Amino acid sequence: MKKQYTIGLDFGSLSGRGVLVDTGDGNILAEAEMTYPNGIMSRRLPDGTLLEGHWFLQHPQDYLDVLEYVVHELLKRSNVKTEQIVGIGVDFTASTVLPLDEHMQPLCSQAKFENHPHAWVKLWKHRSAVELAADMARVCREQGLRYPEWHGGRIPSGCLLAKVMQVCEEDDEVYEAADCFMEAADYITSLLAGGPVFSGPFAETKALWSRESGYPDEDFFAAVDPRFKHLPKEKLIDHFPDAVVGYPGERVGNLCEAMAKRLGLCPGIAVTAPLMDAYAAMPAVGICASGRMMMIVGTSTVMMSLSDKENYLRGAASSQPCGYYPGKWNHVFGQPTVGDGLQWFIDNCTPGCVQKAAKENGKGIQEYLTELATEVKPGKSGLLALGWFNGGSSLTGNSRLSALLLGLKLDTKPEEIYRALIEATAYEARMIMETYEKAGISVEEIIACGGIAGKNQLMMQIYADVLGKNVNVSHCGQASALGSAIFAATAAGKETGIQSVIEAVKRMSNQHYHVLRPIPEHQKIYEELYQEYGRLYEYFGHGENGIMERLSDKKQEEGNRC
Repeated sequence: MKKQYTIGLDFGSLSGRGVLVDTGDGNILAEAEMTYPNGIMSRRLPDGTLLEGHWFLQHPQDYLDVLEYVVHELLKRSNVKTEQIVGIGVDFTASTVLPLDEHMQPLCSQAKFENHPHAWVKLWKHRSAVELAADMARVCREQGLRYPEWHGGRIPSGCLLAKVMQVCEEDDEVYEAADCFMEAADYITSLLAGGPVFSGPFAETKALWSRESGYPDEDFFAAVDPRFKHLPKEKLIDHFPDAVVGYPGERVGNLCEAMAKRLGLCPGIAVTAPLMDAYAAMPAVGICASGRMMMIVGTSTVMMSLSDKENYLRGAASSQPCGYYPGKWNHVFGQPTVGDGLQWFIDNCTPGCVQKAAKENGKGIQEYLTELATEVKPGKSGLLALGWFNGGSSLTGNSRLSALLLGLKLDTKPEEIYRALIEATAYEARMIMETYEKAGISVEEIIACGGIAGKNQLMMQIYADVLGKNVNVSHCGQASALGSAIFAATAAGKETGIQSVIEAVKRMSNQHYHVLRPIPEHQKIYEELYQEYGRLYEYFGHGENGIMERLSDKKQEEGNRC
């Protein structure tokens, strides 16, 4: 039988990556990556317009540039004939939202809107619509609706609905000009398919939509604000009578002529529904049953597990039936700051002597600091941190929380702070793991993947010591992209012969790991520190002391005045 291949594309926070994969065994023939030229826009727009307050925006052209560059590179590096490529799949950060005009073009591409911040893509970590999210949660309570249960007892301030409502409140001109608002994942997939495509899992986890009943009714939206009464029909999925709503592994369309020409692929190949980047990693590392917890560690961290029955977890980012695996419930917890916090320290707090030493040793600052931090024994730094640089985790559900470092002295070294920031992420990961276990969801095995997991052995060893369990670090450096390719192979079942996602996972997943085991003497020390961390976490994270929220409000007020 002739070899067949699929392409998986993973759009992250800072770059886009892709893999070209053999559908017979999951072997990755080629990888490619491109950094977004405009990065994350938090201080100014491309035309120089200053951004005051908490903005995390992106340029939609970056996604198209990545799409074109990565696909061409995959073809060039693999030497695979284009007629052998039978499917393509996309995953994306979420909720990453943009307004589009009636021609499905980003509103920010129009000259009159290029200086409007709300016309640009709002990245997942843009979570400033706190009051709107609280209003939706309040209406749910008043109307007896269960939507907050899907999200650990609240409505996330970074979800699609909150982002869209914020546009209406703060820039009515952009809101009225927008024909619709879409997840960036749906936007890119719609371009591939040549028509409006929406992902069921995105809508379920980020927009209070369900496959059984769709969006909440008009009474819900009107109670939040009368202007939103017809929001789904005016601006969301219901605006498109012919829209395709699908799930990963389903064929939601065929690659259209225009995009096939642009990408150098054959028109008509299978396009599968998009999925969230963290979710995509699960099939890639072989998780399709309960008992295994996945940690995808990067800029942020997502911790996911499956269960066999309906179970709503307090503090979860999402607890819902998973369209990927029939009969399984999918539970997700998020830590918005992991690699972000470490990079903040590198960029802002690393002294010149460390930078100079790293250069003299021919190493990057991150690599050099990690080596120094490896020599710091557990507990010997005298430091304890709360790493909430992007707000608290899904456990707290509070984007107004901030980071904290206790124990600083004049002789504190940079590598000690660096290690303390790593330890803080491990402590929070343990809190999440214990939340799973208290809910009756066993964690018999931990699988770690993502950019940091494969590069920073110190971090993974600290995780093993703090969690008290073996951590299996995946050898797959592009787990999310591989997962998208696996779903694309399922969607191309007519060509590949794959009948289900489970079959594709068994055939194509990468289950090769490097195992890190807890060090008993470290475990004992970290157990004591974890108890202290828990007290600190409760004090600042669950309302006993609201100083972090008050400081955040003052900063926001100052930004607004400016």
